[in-house]
Amino acid sequence: MKKPEPYGIHIDVEAPLNEVVKHIYCIRTPVDFQTTSQHLSPNLEMMLVFNFGKALNFSFADDPFTGLQMDKVAVIGPLRKMLKYELLPETNLIVVVFNPQGFYRLMQLPMDEIGENDLIDPDELLQIEGFHALWELLANLPLLEEKIKLLKEYGRNFFQDPDPASSPLLKGMDYFQNTSIQPVRAIAMDSDLSERTIQLRFKKYLGYSPKELLRFLRFKKVINSILNLENQEVDWYGLIEEFGYHDQSHLIKDFHHYLGTTPHKFVREIVGKEFCVSREGKFYL
Repeated sequence: MKKPEPYGIHIDVEAPLNEVVKHIYCIRTPVDFQTTSQHLSPNLEMMLVFNFGKALNFSFADDPFTGLQMDKVAVIGPLRKMLKYELLPETNLIVVVFNPQGFYRLMQLPMDEIGENDLIDPDELLQIEGFHALWELLANLPLLEEKIKLLKEYGRNFFQDPDPASSPLLKGMDYFQNTSIQPVRAIAMDSDLSERTIQLRFKKYLGYSPKELLRFLRFKKVINSILNLENQEVDWYGLIEEFGYHDQSHLIKDFHHYLGTTPHKFVREIVGKEFCVSREGKFYL
């Protein structure tokens, strides 16, 4: 019996909200849907998740489900490791995916103070009851269009203007795609700031370091290359040379770091089997 596909759709957001929100992703499955596990590639994104169905099992990297569950509302990110989650019959999810610095503009909380928890209750994070109250409002709306409209209104009302101190970071994102440039040094020179200041601002506004971003972007290119092969054999040594890895063990280390598995197991057991890569945005993700 063929497994039914989940009913997932991307919803774009309009200006000026699209400066903050990359997109909204919605998943709804029918009552006869066959329970399945999904894998989301690491992407360094922040996600705000509203769950209107049963609590969903989840884990990170290639770990088995061991009791971690996603209930009504949660924050995940920056997503450093592959997210594995279970879809059930009548799953009903809305996921708000943020652009770099977008989550800071909502929470107004330094990202380096959030820590690296796997799953965060946003109300506990801010010591408020606003997000669970928003969940109640959303849950009482019968139509998806009404839920999305309310979320957009919430965003327009509560997102703050960008902090001018974060501007050099976003303006310098293209430097991270050029392997011949030292991006932190280039951004520092453009903005007349020290390299240390740039590094600290990355942690504050985005939640990760420039070094971590460079490592992630290289690994993302490896994953995209594998996904684009279309049943061809993977030339591992070619990937090592093309993307500047020292040797095979260096590449294996990144697979363990981001996916919790080996390169060969990834190709054999995960690629093509409910493995998703986040939709491209206007920045690097």
